[in-house]
Amino acid sequence: MRLSVVSGLLSLSSAVDSNDIDLLSANATALSSQLQGIAAEALDGWAWQSLHPKVDDEFKGVSMDAMLKSMGDALPPTVMAALRDEAGVDPSQLSEKQLNHARTVINGMMEGQVTALDVTVVQCKESREKLTQNENMVAADLSRLGSKLAKEKQRILQAQAGIEEAQAAIMNSQTQLREHQKTCKRTVGNLQAQLALIKKDLDAAEMVVKLTACKKSFLQAANVTESEVQACVSGDEAVVTSGDRDVTLDSPSVAAAFHTAFEASVDDQSFVQASPTGGKVRHYTRAKQAGRCSALDSAGKAVKGCEVFATEQAATGKISSPAACASKCSANVLCQSFRYRAATGTETSGECTMQFADCDETANKACFLSTGGATAFTTYNKGAPPLAVGDQVIPSVQSARKNPPAAKQAFKCTVAKPDCGLLNDNMSIFWGEVKDKYDAKFTELVVAKTGCAKTEGTINEEIALWNALLQERNVELGEATSQQSSATQTQVEKQREQRALKLEYKKADTKCKTLVGETMMNLCGLRKVRNELAKFSKGSMNPEKIFDCVVTDWSPQECSKSCVSGRQVLVRSVSQKPSLGIKCPPLQMVKKCNEFPCAVDCKMGSWSGWGRCSKECGGGLQSRVRAISTRPNFGGQACPPQTETQQCNVQSCDADCKLSKWTKWKPCNRACGGGTQKRVKSVAKPARGTGKCAKALHKSRYERRKCNSQSCPPDPVCNSKMDVVFVIDSSGSWTEKGYKVVVEFMKGLSQKYKMDSKTVKMGIVEFSKEAHVVQGMTFNQKEIATALNTKLKFRKGLTDMAKGLLAADKLLLDGRKDAQSEVIVITDGKPSFKFASGNAAKKLRRSGARLIFMPVRTYGQSPFLTSWATHPGKENVFRVKRGLAELKSKMTAWQNKMVISTCPSIYSPLLAKLSKAKAR
Repeated sequence: MRLSVVSGLLSLSSAVDSNDIDLLSANATALSSQLQGIAAEALDGWAWQSLHPKVDDEFKGVSMDAMLKSMGDALPPTVMAALRDEAGVDPSQLSEKQLNHARTVINGMMEGQVTALDVTVVQCKESREKLTQNENMVAADLSRLGSKLAKEKQRILQAQAGIEEAQAAIMNSQTQLREHQKTCKRTVGNLQAQLALIKKDLDAAEMVVKLTACKKSFLQAANVTESEVQACVSGDEAVVTSGDRDVTLDSPSVAAAFHTAFEASVDDQSFVQASPTGGKVRHYTRAKQAGRCSALDSAGKAVKGCEVFATEQAATGKISSPAACASKCSANVLCQSFRYRAATGTETSGECTMQFADCDETANKACFLSTGGATAFTTYNKGAPPLAVGDQVIPSVQSARKNPPAAKQAFKCTVAKPDCGLLNDNMSIFWGEVKDKYDAKFTELVVAKTGCAKTEGTINEEIALWNALLQERNVELGEATSQQSSATQTQVEKQREQRALKLEYKKADTKCKTLVGETMMNLCGLRKVRNELAKFSKGSMNPEKIFDCVVTDWSPQECSKSCVSGRQVLVRSVSQKPSLGIKCPPLQMVKKCNEFPCAVDCKMGSWSGWGRCSKECGGGLQSRVRAISTRPNFGGQACPPQTETQQCNVQSCDADCKLSKWTKWKPCNRACGGGTQKRVKSVAKPARGTGKCAKALHKSRYERRKCNSQSCPPDPVCNSKMDVVFVIDSSGSWTEKGYKVVVEFMKGLSQKYKMDSKTVKMGIVEFSKEAHVVQGMTFNQKEIATALNTKLKFRKGLTDMAKGLLAADKLLLDGRKDAQSEVIVITDGKPSFKFASGNAAKKLRRSGARLIFMPVRTYGQSPFLTSWATHPGKENVFRVKRGLAELKSKMTAWQNKMVISTCPSIYSPLLAKLSKAKAR
């Protein structure tokens, strides 16, 4: 017998499942008032072990046959037959060994019921006490709230006499607020609708990027021969097939982008073919009930009008998956749909049924043959189901068409072996363009919401400040009204909680009584069966020799806590030791007690600083607040006022801004050949009212001058005190061959920096889909060389420059406060996410670092890089116009140019050597 253990009050009703002994199943209505009373007596006290004689009296009317039937096959057939007194069965033929074995089995069942009874009664007591204590606490809270409401009502009556003067101002502000909220709701709603449309394309594009990734992707399925892929386009959708897996792209823009990227990622298209499959072939529906459409009814008689369904066929043998079922349907040109139902207890076999005419359980009601309690199956249209679809996992997709379209518009299919890196990068660009649109629109939405919230906050603050200017009674009215509203709401919630607790107690008590009564009846029935069995014994286990263990009533100890979940130990002792009967149950249990929270008084936090003044000048109001760190509950003390108000900014309005002093001249942006350096003034105090303030690049705030006009040496080496981070693009758009050129360029360039604590500290970041720190900030040039030789990887994938820039910004945290910070980005000028990358560039510039771009032009001029680079952008973007070919052929020249153009101070090892020789 299996014992169900009660895990909590809500599970009490299921504590005895279908495999438990249920001697009362035939007398469910006979859980009589007497038995209910016995159960209640067990739950009210600690003496439920002594109540079994009363249960025995209630059990007299239950037949032995009913008891044995409920035990199933727990006992050997011969023993069961003897107990049923079946004809031809002689109980005297049962051996003592057989009888003792049966007794042991019954004892085990009884011991399980004793344990179940202990656990059930203790947990029911826990639940009863917890519900009662919680109800008492709620009643105390309601009493406190009643007193508080009476107090607040008196305060309101006292304050109402002084409010007339401020009503007009408050009403005007509230009208303004309502109009503002309407406008904001309309604006935000429009932006959200636009954002949802873009999000649809973004999700589809992101899915395609994942499917085209070079590692463990859809296009890299294990059963694909040499990565051969078929892309079919028709109208506003595309179907992509790789091996025996496929996916449908039903977004027109994503389908078109994929087809373009696919064709651009192959050197030679193997062939183009026309597929006779028409329409959208990858949709399916789930039947509402188990069954099928048939030409015959359940009795095998023909049904008029259902002759068309006579061609339904079932596939024989084991069908491993919906995809395998789809293959069988596809092989038959007459098959329109198929059904697949997994076999019970397995995911690797099932029943596949093909159907040669449309069937709908509603439209074809007369022909629909139900299969009773069977599990509802899944009906698919012709074609393999989507990836990872089983009989139990049904994604949300478009419903299947009842009739396929006129057939028979052919898909145009391209079969080829794409370069997954290039295909993924091309799709990443499209994804990036859509994401840029999404990010821009999302930012517009955030700005709109922020502006709305800011204006709404200002209006609300004006209303609050008007109230603050009223007489003390006006303040009292606001506070009292707020407190009254809060207390009323809390009172309603507490009343609801009180009703719920009473109802919960009633339901739980009924369940507990039922379960305890049933368990006691089960125990009694088992004892009766065992006693009957003992009568067959020839002496070894006669009824007078069987003694069950008897224990005393529980003795509860004191609860360990007065509140917040204590523990109470229950102890008992053995009053009769067992002999051939059931073993003694545990003599100690732990019961939860005092499961109610302790009273909580209100606690206030510290006052905040004074908030923003309502006016910049001319006299305004400002307030300060303090938060409620702990809200009162369970009879705790109420909270004092949370706000205070005072006058502020009484000075006159209208004043120009005030600028800071000139900063020191920044380092020259070039080491030789003529560079520039700048200095600026920042705004120390903003303008007020109609006052004026020059723009950031106005001559009164921004100055430039020429510097380092001397000619450049042929072998420049940077020796400025600088923290430099190289950010290297390792996305798929380079190609493997092109990326090697970039790595060789970096190896030579890194050697043109002198590295020690007085000069250059360097770090390296690479980025594609993710950013990776190849080498942290270091003074050790050998570490840089090792990183470039062993750690740089051509990672392929998309070009997420934003992550590379943010990683560089983080890496500079390990730089030096007194050193110039520079970030040099080497890229093909093809970032996937322009919007995010632009924001990351802005963040990096604001940190004080000089941001420099070196686009090895492969994909256009990338004019946006000029606005991303440090101002002036033309002096911080160095374009390799002929791309990788130029970089490879003029590598030394470009290395020298980058050092000269990004380092304020250089030296020439060659000239130093000649000078030293001349000095000798």
